[in-house]
Amino acid sequence: MNEVLSRREDEKLVKALQAAAYHDYPNPARIGCPTDINVLKALGAKKLRPSDPVIQHVAECSPCFREVMELRRKLKRLRLLKIFGGVAGVLLVATIAVVRYKHLASSSESPAYQTAAA
Repeated sequence: MNEVLSRREDEKLVKALQAAAYHDYPNPARIGCPTDINVLKALGAKKLRPSDPVIQHVAECSPCFREVMELRRKLKRLRLLKIFGGVAGVLLVATIAVVRYKHLASSSESPAYQTAAA
């Protein structure tokens, strides 16, 4: 049983497990669900210990699993926005620096004063 799954097989397995977690464990009464959203946020941010009982609950509760997956999507979007914002900021500063440098270079090439012919 030391077979390694191919990337495609691994993706199929993950999708099957997610589909099961999304649909196979209804909990309309929300029995055992964490009452503090921060617990699910911590799980979504991967900040809980693997032994935390919330992880087992989420694996067996479709509503909580959905919430955690949505929180993870939001965190991913936020991280991407921060990265793009940082890159945009660096590009803006670099552009301003280049424009300023070119402006200074072109103004130093032209004479500061003109002499009149006598």
